[in-house]
Amino acid sequence: MATYRKYNWPELFEAFELSKSTQTEFCKQRSINPKYFNIKLNQHRKVTEKSSGFTRLQIAPPNHLTSEAATSQVVIEYGQCKIHCPDSMSSSAMADLVRQLT
Repeated sequence: MATYRKYNWPELFEAFELSKSTQTEFCKQRSINPKYFNIKLNQHRKVTEKSSGFTRLQIAPPNHLTSEAATSQVVIEYGQCKIHCPDSMSSSAMADLVRQLT
């Protein structure tokens, strides 16, 4: 008969993110089924992405590797998607874009 354990999943997810281990290594160290851990982690990520209500914005430094005039840009991250926008983009256009993402 299988043994069931109660885990503090949010604490485990945080420990995993801070570790440099793969999911398999992390689970092996803690005697957790890696497939089950992966299912729970994906569920957790979906819930936290939907419930946060925030989209991450980042100002990227100018790219010094191009010969063109370097300009800074705004990087909008939403889930696995990264959108690079020029910093000259109007704030209203950027707000509309972010609204469409959420």
